[in-house]
Amino acid sequence: MAFTILATVHCGSGNENPTGGTGAAGGTGGTGGTGSTGGNGGTGGTGATGGNGGTGGTGGGECMTTDKAIRFGKLVNPEDGSVIDNAIVVTHEDRISYVGTDEKQIPCGASVIDWTAYTGLPGLVDAHVHFSYQTDQEPGTLPWSRVTWLVNNDPYKYMDLARGAALATLKTGVTTTIDKGGRDFLLMNLRDEIKAGKTPGPRVFTAMGGISNYKYPNSVPAQELKAWVQLLVLRGADIVKVWADKCTDQTLECSPTFTYDELKLLVDTAHEEGLPIAIHAYHQDTAKLAIMAGPDSIEHPEGLDTVDCGNMIDRGTIYVPTIDHNRYYKDNLAFFGYAPDLEQKFEAYIQDNLASATQAHLVGVKMAMGSDAVFTGFGENTKELAWFVQAGMTPLEALRAATIHGAESIGAQNEIGKVAVGYYADIIAVEGDPLADINVVINGVRKVMMGGRVAEF
Repeated sequence: MAFTILATVHCGSGNENPTGGTGAAGGTGGTGGTGSTGGNGGTGGTGATGGNGGTGGTGGGECMTTDKAIRFGKLVNPEDGSVIDNAIVVTHEDRISYVGTDEKQIPCGASVIDWTAYTGLPGLVDAHVHFSYQTDQEPGTLPWSRVTWLVNNDPYKYMDLARGAALATLKTGVTTTIDKGGRDFLLMNLRDEIKAGKTPGPRVFTAMGGISNYKYPNSVPAQELKAWVQLLVLRGADIVKVWADKCTDQTLECSPTFTYDELKLLVDTAHEEGLPIAIHAYHQDTAKLAIMAGPDSIEHPEGLDTVDCGNMIDRGTIYVPTIDHNRYYKDNLAFFGYAPDLEQKFEAYIQDNLASATQAHLVGVKMAMGSDAVFTGFGENTKELAWFVQAGMTPLEALRAATIHGAESIGAQNEIGKVAVGYYADIIAVEGDPLADINVVINGVRKVMMGGRVAEF
């Protein structure tokens, strides 16, 4: 996918222009005449004065800049649903420097990108992915195994699979991801490669692994809990991820692995270290404990009631339901090694999860789009939005969940989630009206800019 350059903007005189030409030298004055001999000779005439040199001309060459100006047919603000017709967005390096309709704000020499056939939106945020959950399916390689964190035989192939997942995600219009658990060596490399422009993909915030409790059956020492958080800080985590329950692949039953006091200490320690924290809690009982602890986001829970929802609102916790990932598991039972009779259980879980999302939306809980993408689930990242509409959201509310709320869940709401001055230049172009039909966002992404760079697919 390439962008079209309409023009390079030219301008008149100014500091950016080439220096004007040198004026012509003035002429030399003539020599005065000699007086006649005899008598008093007449005085010789005075020679003519030489002319002044001409003034150098003003330059009128092209300006030099890497700024870009993108023209949209419409630009939608998911915060309030406002629309700018014939919008212009100017980018400087990786940030947005202007949003409006004033042609005069296009910098001299800027590259002008014609996306007038499309509607512009902020780049989307997938608030729950696992880029390192990969497995090599080539003949002769080991099968998928949760025990080995889904690592395949060849580490280089493992990294290539993660790069492919990042590219597939970017194609869906997702320009920011929050990786909530996985192999830190891979995630660190992937995050840095994308940031440097070496690998096409979305911006990556990562938990660099995460925290789970399989060691202490009764209680976890307080110092151990603090040390687990501090270790993630030293690894370079952007967010702390906690698995607060464990589930079996045989029955899909889950049970809590932390007490409320333990979860509260993890939350408080993460916040003291300046990091947001997300808690994985499938089980209803686990979710109640996790919500009371006050994390920045809670992942997956079903069975939420109005009390749970009120507690999320009071504590500012964002709900990431990840409804669609169970659809993905249900449709791929054999690949994941699930028994055929679990299909009905997955379907029941989907319906329970959808009911919780509906309840949360009705009472005003902030929700964020999270795909929980693994394996080939990448590239289907935005299908969660269809479930949000089923849960009662308007397309605008679903857009807000996929942009502003996702950014808030990582504490990046002043840089990500809007097309606004000072924000990252993460912008997508969709074909159709996203305020009328959410499928325009799910299936209609046509152009993607991430950090001021236009993706070419």
